[in-house]
Amino acid sequence: MKKNKLIPIIIVMMVFLSACGGTEEKESAQEIEKKVVKHMKGETEIPVNPQRLIDLSGSAEELDILGIPYIACTQTSMYDGTTVPPHLKDSFDERGIETVGNWSGMTDINIERIVELKPDLIIMNMHSEKIYEQLKEIAPTIMLTDDYNYVKWRDRFVELGDWFDKRDIAEEWLTDYDQKAGELSEDILDVTGDETFAVLESNTVYLGSYYIYGVTAGPGEIIFTDLKLNRTDLTPTDKWADVVDLESLAKVDADHIIFTSDDGTLGELADSPVWQNLKAVKNGNVYLGDNETQYNLSYTAQGKLMYMEKLANAIKDHKNME
Repeated sequence: MKKNKLIPIIIVMMVFLSACGGTEEKESAQEIEKKVVKHMKGETEIPVNPQRLIDLSGSAEELDILGIPYIACTQTSMYDGTTVPPHLKDSFDERGIETVGNWSGMTDINIERIVELKPDLIIMNMHSEKIYEQLKEIAPTIMLTDDYNYVKWRDRFVELGDWFDKRDIAEEWLTDYDQKAGELSEDILDVTGDETFAVLESNTVYLGSYYIYGVTAGPGEIIFTDLKLNRTDLTPTDKWADVVDLESLAKVDADHIIFTSDDGTLGELADSPVWQNLKAVKNGNVYLGDNETQYNLSYTAQGKLMYMEKLANAIKDHKNME
């Protein structure tokens, strides 16, 4: 009798365990659901919901906006190549996000650490193209459609959205960004009218020279394309910047000048007759900022929004950038 009583109990337990096992299998299957995406290197099957994503493309901010988690990235400074930008550091520390290199090619990607982290998906850009074959042996690897000048940030953002079925989120954010730019532009124009702007940088790569930013990338894109402020004929329209010497600055006839340098000062320009004779300088319409902040903010989604507000506030309040 005792033996017969045990049989129904055993059957119930088996059914229960079988049901639990089925649930686990369903959850496991859901976690590894995959899809094929097109990217710069062809087509690759990737997990729909990656759990151990590593981003080598500089898209950490965009992934955050899209709500896609990652365990490591290369979102280190475009200025020094190693430190985490201040606007990201606290968030990275709280989430335990590691950095494994620099997304703009300033420092090498740490392949050994990537292997140790056991990613289930790797996102990269053209700067890491030479190690693509190595990376795809570690995990499914997809390359953003990109170039070396960071001018296609909107396209990259939408492409990420397409890969993870979140295009609507990307487009909504970009719409909000453009709306904010329009509001700030109106605020600036109330102060400056139809006066012109130039965006300059003391160039630390070629000592003694300067960048004159164009309309396609970085701070120039924010000023001329996003905020739609007026430019002079000297502003390049087909490239991100021109490199010029000190004497060439004499041709900068803008009413307002955005100027950045390593330490946020004019440096040698302070005592230069060429600089002192510029219209914007004579009228006190120069807004100073530092290169590190400019580089860390001017090329990614959240950063561009932050830097656009800094630029707008400086111009409206007639002060240096904070």
